[in-house]
Amino acid sequence: MGTYLSKPITDKESEDSANGWLSCGSSSMQGWRESQEDAHNCLLDFDKRVALFAVYDGHGGAEVAQYAAEKLPSLVKNTLYDSQDYEKALIKAFMDFDDSLIETPVVEQLIALREDINEECADEEEEREELTELYEEAKMPIEDIIMKYKNKILENIDQNKESAISKESDGEPSSSKESPISKPKSIVESNDACGSNSSSSSEMVADDDKKNVGNGIDECKPKDPTVESSPSAKVNGKPNDDDDEENDETEELVAESSEAECGPSSSNGQNGKENSSGTACLILEDSEDDTDEDGEEFEGSLKLDDDSDSDSDDDDDDTPASSFVYGDDDEEDKPGKDSGCTAVMALLVNNKLYVANAGDSRCVVSVDGKAHDMSKDHKPEDEPELKRICNAGGRVSSDGRVNGGLNLSRALGDHNYKKNKDLPNTEQMITALPDVTVLDVTPDNNNFIVLACDGIWNSLSSQEVVDFILERINKPDVSLSSICEELFEQCLAPNTLSDGTGCDNMTCIIVKLNTKQKRSRSDDEDDDDSEGGESKKHKSDSTEPESVH
Repeated sequence: MGTYLSKPITDKESEDSANGWLSCGSSSMQGWRESQEDAHNCLLDFDKRVALFAVYDGHGGAEVAQYAAEKLPSLVKNTLYDSQDYEKALIKAFMDFDDSLIETPVVEQLIALREDINEECADEEEEREELTELYEEAKMPIEDIIMKYKNKILENIDQNKESAISKESDGEPSSSKESPISKPKSIVESNDACGSNSSSSSEMVADDDKKNVGNGIDECKPKDPTVESSPSAKVNGKPNDDDDEENDETEELVAESSEAECGPSSSNGQNGKENSSGTACLILEDSEDDTDEDGEEFEGSLKLDDDSDSDSDDDDDDTPASSFVYGDDDEEDKPGKDSGCTAVMALLVNNKLYVANAGDSRCVVSVDGKAHDMSKDHKPEDEPELKRICNAGGRVSSDGRVNGGLNLSRALGDHNYKKNKDLPNTEQMITALPDVTVLDVTPDNNNFIVLACDGIWNSLSSQEVVDFILERINKPDVSLSSICEELFEQCLAPNTLSDGTGCDNMTCIIVKLNTKQKRSRSDDEDDDDSEGGESKKHKSDSTEPESVH
């Protein structure tokens, strides 16, 4: 889901880092998307002889992915981690992080992050437009440039004139918008003195109280300019009691007529609040696509917030079209509720690799040149995922979307899908519960670790990515981050006319165990103060991310 740019942004943020044990290269590219919603961690010195790498693919906004990159690694160092139960430590970190996203202090931080990101995106868009314009002007003849700016000046003059006229009109009684309903005859007749757009008035305005403001437009002026700013002044600008009573009666008439003719307004939120409840539907046949607009109903009770206002129409497009609501006081457009991210995290302890995954980002290990998947994409149509979704009161459409929204079944955030109070957080429609896979890895020229978001895996298979990297990784003077950059160019779609493959944000991390030098735990302790693990601008202690994007 989401909209695309007219031209992809192929600028890449890349870096390489190394210590005596590992080498790492990472890169990210916005591509065709309107914003970059990915984030990642590269922590070579997460702990003594322990490294941590992660990719977070955001949806509905970048704030949850960025917050995960800032906070999730530190949560891994829990009591289970201290007891070297790394699998359960990763699971606990994921679940604790997800639970924290609905706490008020965290929500406030997410809101601040969203505002900062939106402001930054607006500034970047403005800068790109200016650079594009300058680039086009560099290819134009000087005469055309002069004519271009001459026309701009003339347009500005015309706009200023129109603005001045509009401001003067807005300050006059005659500028008020007329109600579309019929008015008493005396009011309509009096309005004709100042034009059809005048507000209701009980008197004709004298000709000498009109002022020509240009282009043949006569503007009505009140007889007493001080009346205009008076809070008790009526449409005709007269403060006497008779006119007050007459206008009060007119306003009551207009209000009653408006209510009778138009009726009360209402709007539904983005998250699928409906006025009825029904039975869960599982849509798996092509003949029943686009279930969002077909009025299908799902299992579970829907509670409506009668006091919800129309501001919910501004919710993010990535929010589910038919999300279940079990509480009547939650604001569904809050970050972490209408936004979330996938997470794939690799914890390398000595030469043992632990990979936790929730969502459809992926970790792959090349073992003697063969791709070994360390994670499984969590898709709603998969049997265990489908069963959990239906048990939680959801349904999956034929195009693989949960309640017409997310096309994945596990993620951090997205708490609009996690509101069934009868179920634990591990059994909600969307859950943050990660699968954990363990593998022993050995240093070898053909062995390496790859983590990437689905912008890569939707274009190439695991083996294709491994083959692509193998062709380059052992060449001299070829950095790991440059291989990531080449991979993006390989996956990038030439246009957005297809099914969206190659049009997503792209993030990739390549990790290689060095073969020339093997270090023991005691070596790490001796050299801990002398060797850094991350060639980053910002560096912090081992409990917090050294590489956050």
